Amino acid sequence: APPSLPASPPPAVPAELPAAPRHRLVGREAVAGELMAHLARRDPGPGRPVAVVVGPPGAGKTALVLRAAHGVREHFPDGQVFVDLHPADSLPVPPDVLVRRVVRSLGGAPAAEHPEESRAQLRNALSTRRVLVVLDNVDSEAQVRPLLVDDGRSAVLVAARRELSALPERFSRRIGALEEADALGALTDLVGTDRTGAERPAALSIVRSCAGLPLAVHIAGLWLTARPHRRLRDLADRLADERDRLAVLRIGDLSVHAGVTAYVRVLPPPLRTALRELARSSEDFGIPEIPARVTPSPWPPADLLEELLHRQLIHPVPAARQDRTRYRLYDAVRLHAAEAARRAPARMP
Repeated sequence: APPSLPASPPPAVPAELPAAPRHRLVGREAVAGELMAHLARRDPGPGRPVAVVVGPPGAGKTALVLRAAHGVREHFPDGQVFVDLHPADSLPVPPDVLVRRVVRSLGGAPAAEHPEESRAQLRNALSTRRVLVVLDNVDSEAQVRPLLVDDGRSAVLVAARRELSALPERFSRRIGALEEADALGALTDLVGTDRTGAERPAALSIVRSCAGLPLAVHIAGLWLTARPHRRLRDLADRLADERDRLAVLRIGDLSVHAGVTAYVRVLPPPLRTALRELARSSEDFGIPEIPARVTPSPWPPADLLEELLHRQLIHPVPAARQDRTRYRLYDAVRLHAAEAARRAPARMP
């Protein structure tokens, strides 16, 4: 009998997901359930799901997508790949670099000098295997498109810093600040009911100073947990000073200031200038106020506000008149920009 051919090695089965958050994702349970249901769906049709979570800095996007990814691992037995597309203090990962990274994770040997060949390798792998690819800190649709396969069984889960409106057939959820009751619940989960119950006014003051931002509340809880001898009022008093707030909201390698910086440093100069100037006042604003509050730039007022909204730096607020849209800077963004404004020269009248 002719000798048999050597068996091909089994394909690599990556298991790259960072640990899921151990704390309860207060106020995010419903969204996590929606993401898992969408990613695990088995209904017929072209392609597998693409799910996107978008929100401001510190909203808890990474924690949410990791909770969802761990919840659907069994639906993707051929592996789970995790890529941070914009690590701290580095440039965004270009699409072709991402393609080679995922191909290597799936056991392939990408051809760096032939980008289209690497993309074909990736499409083949995602079309024939059930793989979950999780992308964190996504800045553009171009970073996601190489992973979209029409007839594949794989899925892509994205934590995005800006709206990815041009992605086809995406399942998108926007998250922001927590309701006060949820923020208080998150703080209580960390420090215990005895402490928050004994100092409820101070606990409420803390979550209000955090403006419902999950990262800020989490850091505040860790700060108190590390200091069981301190009263909640001690932290509440420190956070009451807006100028010192971002400096206080850091512990270990967690920092609200760093999270906002990651968003702001990639902005075009006119948008950075607009943020600083808008942060000089805590008042809401709309299109009519922009010429008086922001240095003239190539961006028309309506386009400037749309871009800031798209990039998750401002959010709509209720307006007295239904025909006018009002906006507000996210609180952490406002404090970050106000720091920059204090260092910048005042605008001449």
